[in-house]
Amino acid sequence: MPHSFERVDPSLCWNCRESLSESDLCSSCIKIQPIGHDADFFSILGLPVQLIVDMNELTERFHLKSRLFHPDFHRLENGTEQDISLNNAALLNQAFKTLKDPFERALYYLDLTGPHHSPQGQKLALPPELLMEIMEFKESLEEQAESQDSIGAFRTLSLRIKDVESKILEGMAELDQMTGGRDHSSLLSCRASLSRNLEYRKYLKSIERDLKTRSSSARGQMV
Repeated sequence: MPHSFERVDPSLCWNCRESLSESDLCSSCIKIQPIGHDADFFSILGLPVQLIVDMNELTERFHLKSRLFHPDFHRLENGTEQDISLNNAALLNQAFKTLKDPFERALYYLDLTGPHHSPQGQKLALPPELLMEIMEFKESLEEQAESQDSIGAFRTLSLRIKDVESKILEGMAELDQMTGGRDHSSLLSCRASLSRNLEYRKYLKSIERDLKTRSSSARGQMV
């Protein structure tokens, strides 16, 4: 897990102590600067904190910063700059991996902008009726797969996953439009709905992995 370098004054270059006009590179000594301990994934890539992201812009910013931080370009520098390069590159990769996946991005956004933000993320709980629905759905899929209709079971599950993913994407766009508005109760309701759908998807993906394992095991026994 990458860590962030601490600086006494983040407005000054760690090497020459000159004021920084850019956060990534010192214009005086041309040394890369460590990513701050309070930097979030959006700021690391120079993007606004929002759910809908321009993928072309995200990818372009990632490639630009990758060339700046890549350890190969700093292998002849002193140990401190090599460490900064490795750490920055790791944080950059982690940020890009999270933000390029819309569902991981949504989870990260809700945690980042939530009232009780924590780096470990918040555990989202589904209401009992939804948990019961998931359990019943899982049992029906398992019965369908055991009756030699595993293809049908996967098709049914895939449709359910696509449906909830569509609701998540719609909720992300809606929440972006509402952010900054005055209707606080509607904003909270939209966040709660998005959280539930993300958690629901997580359970469905878990069922999908379980079905794949069962299917692989069954094929193995037939060989």
